Amino acid sequence: MRMPFQPASLRQFILLSFFLALIPLAVLLWQSNSALSDVSRYAVAEAETSVGSVKVTENMQNVVIDIERAVRQFSILRTDALSRLAKTHIENYQQMLDTLCQSLNAKSLCEQQQRHVAVLLQIYLQSSIEDLSPLLLQIRQQQGQLTEQTWNLLEERLQAQQSYVVAAQNQLAWQSVALVILTLLLVLWASARIASPIKQLDTMIRSIGQASHHFPNEQVEGPRELTELGEQLRWLASRLQQLEALRLILLRHASHELKTPLSSIKEGCALLSEQVVGMLNPQQKEVVTLLSGSADRLSQLTEQLLDYNRLLQQAKPEFAWHDSQQLLQSCFNDHALSLQQRQQYIELDCQLPRLYTDAMLFRRILDNLINNAQAYGGQSSPVWVVLRPHDKFMLLDVANNGTPIPAEMRAKLFEPFQRGTAPRFDAIQGSGLGLSIVADCARLLGGLAEIVDVNYADVCIRIRLPMVEDSI
Repeated sequence: MRMPFQPASLRQFILLSFFLALIPLAVLLWQSNSALSDVSRYAVAEAETSVGSVKVTENMQNVVIDIERAVRQFSILRTDALSRLAKTHIENYQQMLDTLCQSLNAKSLCEQQQRHVAVLLQIYLQSSIEDLSPLLLQIRQQQGQLTEQTWNLLEERLQAQQSYVVAAQNQLAWQSVALVILTLLLVLWASARIASPIKQLDTMIRSIGQASHHFPNEQVEGPRELTELGEQLRWLASRLQQLEALRLILLRHASHELKTPLSSIKEGCALLSEQVVGMLNPQQKEVVTLLSGSADRLSQLTEQLLDYNRLLQQAKPEFAWHDSQQLLQSCFNDHALSLQQRQQYIELDCQLPRLYTDAMLFRRILDNLINNAQAYGGQSSPVWVVLRPHDKFMLLDVANNGTPIPAEMRAKLFEPFQRGTAPRFDAIQGSGLGLSIVADCARLLGGLAEIVDVNYADVCIRIRLPMVEDSI
């Protein structure tokens, strides 16, 4: 079932994610432009108001001087022209005073100045200059106070403007942080929506490569391409499980079915070799010897197939404490005859008194490695077996002299049915399952198998297994 609001394709989902991530950035740009425009308008308005107030104040200062000059001249000359000039200056001053007082927060001072100017307008025609001088001085002083009040108001407006700019900056900064966080959350959400189906696909791919084949039942939920890929992986897993089941059935039945006729062939070859059923001529004895060798080789191949089949079916190791010397020596005793035939011998270096492992899996590893060293090792040469601790691991090295293994071939030899180019010195041709069984057993024990270089042997196969501290 498709998730709600789920885009149909991966391309649509990516484009939608980019669009959603760009929305907060676009909002941030719009808010920044809006805040800058508000600050600009506010600054322009304050500048115009300040310039207007300064102009009015300076004009009023000049008009006060003009009023005093005109009144003094009129008091001396008493002409109509000077009378009209003085009246004009006084009326102009009254208008500018009214305009200025609307913006100033000095009501009492403005009322006093307006009252003094009105008195001057009424008495300057009849009064002498001596009577008008105190009034003119008071008007001039109060005009100075008005000028000072105007400059104080301009300073307050400048501080208010600075506070407004700082507040706008802080608001824009917080909005930027919030929108950036929102953008990050949208990006994380989009990446999670893409990463989630990819993680499901990764889990499917890993489950296909595991021996247990526990394939997840959850359906991949995401864009169409990833959903289709999940269904293809599901089909592939089902197909691989069918093929694996067929392979196991084939191995099981073929191996068991081969054992019965092989036993009959070996018994018949033994009877012929012992001449129980009659005397054989030299040519017949040679044929019986070849048949007996082929039967032994086929029997060993069958046993390896059965061993490989049992290993694939083993789900979980059974760990327990074991005596190292006893476990190793029991394996050496089983291989004593084959080693003696080629005059080979074991050189053991055991530095761990106890092992915490699965005895059956560990024995399979050691059996195959000793068999490999016996088959490919040189005549009358030692087989080195070293068991020692290293960091948090225990290392099992089985080494022999012989043909060195090229570096490019080392990894392939641990794959099923892969054989090296070095010749075997026994009468049996290898099946290519020995080192594969070793690698699978090491994997089940939580370790790995590798081919390493050592200074005392030509070939060394090392098994690296996790170690419990009590083993030392």
